[in-house]
Amino acid sequence: MKINHLIIKYNGITKRFDLDDNFNLIHSKKNSVGKSTLLRFLFYSLGYNIPGTKNIKFNKCTVICNFDTNNKNMETRRENNIITLSINNTDIYTFVLPEEEIELQSFVWGTTNEDILKNILGAIYMDQEKGWTLLNRGVVIGSIHFNIEELVQGLSNRNVTQLREKQKSIELELKKYQQLQNIIEYKEHLATSANDIAFPDYTSELENKIQMLTFEKNELEDKLKSIDSIRKENIYFTSFIEKMKLVVKDEDTGRTIPVTKDTIEHFDDNQNYILARYNMVKINLAKVKKELSILNQKLSETQNLFDVQTEIERFDSQIAHLNVNPDQIRKIIIQLNNQNKKLKRTILERTIDNNPIVNDLHRSIIKFAQKLGVEDVINLNKNYIFTSDLKSLSGAVLHKIVFSFKMAYILEIQRVLGIKLPIVLDSPSGREIDQENIRETMNILMEEFSDNQVIIASIYKYNELHPLHTIRIRNKLMEG
Repeated sequence: MKINHLIIKYNGITKRFDLDDNFNLIHSKKNSVGKSTLLRFLFYSLGYNIPGTKNIKFNKCTVICNFDTNNKNMETRRENNIITLSINNTDIYTFVLPEEEIELQSFVWGTTNEDILKNILGAIYMDQEKGWTLLNRGVVIGSIHFNIEELVQGLSNRNVTQLREKQKSIELELKKYQQLQNIIEYKEHLATSANDIAFPDYTSELENKIQMLTFEKNELEDKLKSIDSIRKENIYFTSFIEKMKLVVKDEDTGRTIPVTKDTIEHFDDNQNYILARYNMVKINLAKVKKELSILNQKLSETQNLFDVQTEIERFDSQIAHLNVNPDQIRKIIIQLNNQNKKLKRTILERTIDNNPIVNDLHRSIIKFAQKLGVEDVINLNKNYIFTSDLKSLSGAVLHKIVFSFKMAYILEIQRVLGIKLPIVLDSPSGREIDQENIRETMNILMEEFSDNQVIIASIYKYNELHPLHTIRIRNKLMEG
C-alpha cells in the first residue's frame, strides 16, 4: 500500500500533502506545529476512530486520501462520520463510522479477518505518546487497542471466538463482584469510622409503607370496578329479559307468569349482596386513600427536614443497610479469577501450539534485536512474544525491543495479506535515544523495508534515508 496524497480542508483553507513511494519525512524546526496531527489525519482519512487535537476538530474537516493497494487506486473522502470510498474512479461505496469501520477496513487492507484488521494500526504506527513503549498489547491511540494474541490468531486462522467470548463474559462478571466487594469494604469502613453517625431510615420506612398502600389502593380500585360491572350487567340483563316479554307457564294450573326482575327468585337478594360488597370495598378504599394522604404528608414534611442531608450521607445510609455476605463474595471472586486464568491459558495454548506464525515472529524479533544489539534481553522461549514483563526494559533498550517487535509484526502481516504496509513513525528520536541508536533503526528500514513506504514525523533530519521526500511545516499545519 502506498499513500499518494492527503488533502485537508478546514476553515476555508485547503492543504495538499504529496508523498513519495519510499521514505518521507514530515519535518519542522520546532515541536507542536502539527507533524503528529498530520499523521493522525492520515489514519483518520482511512476510517479509524482517531481523536482530534486541541487546535483542530477533525469532525469539522473534510479529509481526502488517495492511495494504491492490491493493484487498485483508491480514494477516501471523510466528512465527520461519513466516508466514501472510490475504487479506480468507478466503484463508489459509502460507510457510516464507527459502525461500518470493519467493512471499510476490509477494502483498504484486502482481508475480512477481523482479528488482523483490528490490529494492523498497532503494528504499523508508533505514535510519540505510547507507540514507542507499546510492545504487544495496550492502547495504540484514543480507543484503538492492539493485542498480540488476537493478531496471531488472525494471521494463523486460529478460531478461539467462543473461548474469547466466554472469557469476556467471566471478566465482566468478575468486575461486577469486584465493585460489590469495594462497596462491602466501604460499608466496613463506615461501621468502624462512623459509629456515632445515625443513618436516618424513617424516610425509607415511609416510602415502603406508601408503596404497599399504593398497591392495596390499586387492587381495591380494580375490585370496585369489577363489582360495579357485575351489578350493571345484572340490571342490563333483567331489562333485556323484560323487553322480550317472556312468560313462563305453570303446568299444573295452566297459569302464565311474566318474567321480570320482580318474578325472578332471589334477584333482589343477589343484587343486595353485590351492593353490600361494593359499599364495603368502597369504604376500605376510602380508608386506604386517607391513610395514603397522611403518609404522603408525613413524607413531604420528613423530606423538608432532611433537605440539609447531603447526597453522600444518603448514599452512606443506603450502603450501611446493605445486607451482603462478604465471605461469599470473596469466594465467588476467587472462583471467577481461577476460571479467567484457566481460559486465558487455554486460549494461549491454542494460539501457540504448533503455530508457524509464532515461530516466524520469534525468528524475526531475534534477528532485528541482534542488529540493534539487544538480543541479550530477548528470552529464547517462543512464548516471550506474549510477555507482560517489561520491568527490566527502559529507555533505548525498550525503544529497540518495541521496534524489533513491530517490524516482525509487519513482515508477518505482509506475508499473509500479500501487500506492502506503510510504516509510520512519530518522533523516533525520543529521550534517551542517541543518534547511533537512530542510525541502527534507520539502517533496518533501509535494508529490510526498502520497498515499503515509510513516513516519519520529526524535528530531526535523517540523511541516511534516501531517496528522502521532505514535507516541511513551518509554523502550523493549516496555515494559509
